[in-house]
Amino acid sequence: MNSLYLSAYAVFTSIALSVAVAYLLVCWLVVMANGLLRRFRPARPGSCRPGEVIHQALKITGRRSDQFRTAALVFGVAMLMLTAFGRLGWWPDWPLWAFVLIAVAAAALQGFGIVKIVQLTRYRIRLSRLLEKHVAMARRLAEAQLRGNRVYHSVPIGDAIVDNVVVGPNGVYSVHLFPPPDKACETVSLSNSDLLFQPGDIRYDLRQYRKNIGALAGALSEGIGSKVVVLPVIAVSDCLIESSAETLPMVVSLESCTSFVGWKDPRAFLMNEELEAINRWLAKQSLETESESMREVAGYLDRQVARPALV
Repeated sequence: MNSLYLSAYAVFTSIALSVAVAYLLVCWLVVMANGLLRRFRPARPGSCRPGEVIHQALKITGRRSDQFRTAALVFGVAMLMLTAFGRLGWWPDWPLWAFVLIAVAAAALQGFGIVKIVQLTRYRIRLSRLLEKHVAMARRLAEAQLRGNRVYHSVPIGDAIVDNVVVGPNGVYSVHLFPPPDKACETVSLSNSDLLFQPGDIRYDLRQYRKNIGALAGALSEGIGSKVVVLPVIAVSDCLIESSAETLPMVVSLESCTSFVGWKDPRAFLMNEELEAINRWLAKQSLETESESMREVAGYLDRQVARPALV
């Protein structure tokens, strides 16, 4: 190839990439400025949708993915215009290796952008699948409502978010969805206070989950002025539930996640006054809590969906 054309395309590519990178920088500056302005705006009420955190993550990652795709479009249009109308030979008379270095750096940036778009797309696919499971569980929890219970989705408690809280005369149940690992899963059981998936001896640490249950029980007790016992329930999809000597938390399949309504613990029974007070407190908590920040959303999701590299 003529060295003149190599130099031309190296310079054209670097200019087009500079325009695309400048566009991304402007987008990120706008996002940062919006985050700062949020501190001075009135708090918006949170949503009570099933899998609300995943809805937020899909929205934010969707914007990020759109930014990269738009940057790729900006790069393509700028490159097309420069190739069609750019003048050759107006840059300094640099040695050939300098233009080769520019070309390599430009190719590396383009490769990074492509990988970033692919990784974001993969992550969004995983989030969409997890959201489908949350919606499916919410539909099945309608059976609990038919039995006189009330169901609250995505209840924020401090820095934690409880997937589902079911309140009825038999007590308060926290129903949390645990997706199986990415690898093939056949059975799941409780083992030494952890979830054990087979084959592969893959363990899920439940310490954070137990901490969230304690926070929910403490918040409810403080909110109504009397002790509240929260019965923990874990719903696992696409796995056969094996019996275990451990009884807490109750582990059920997604398909039969309403079987917990038959679980009766005298310590958890509620009087009518307590039941009404808990429902008022949960309704207020769900409707008046500000949406979570992306950092809190990411921390919550990292415990459920492994993010690909570079995301």
